[in-house]
Amino acid sequence: MAIVVDHYGVTPLQARILGAVWRGKGHPVQTERIFDAMYEDDPDGGPTPTRMYAAFKVALCHLRKKLEGSGIGVESVGYRQGYRLVMGVAGK
Repeated sequence: MAIVVDHYGVTPLQARILGAVWRGKGHPVQTERIFDAMYEDDPDGGPTPTRMYAAFKVALCHLRKKLEGSGIGVESVGYRQGYRLVMGVAGK
């Protein structure tokens, strides 16, 4: 994953999101687990849930744009189900 982060200029926050779904190995990862990864170094556990979700959505949008054409993607698996890593999406 480090090669992807370096090659595509992924920010630290985006890397934490990618890392959380990467560890899921294609299986759904609950949003709360992604939030935990995003703010693992924050002694207060991060901002309010509303701000956490907003920061996540913005970072995810930017991450998806950076990964376009790479064959790596992060997709929603349904309302309140979480997100998962998808590989081989270069044509999308």
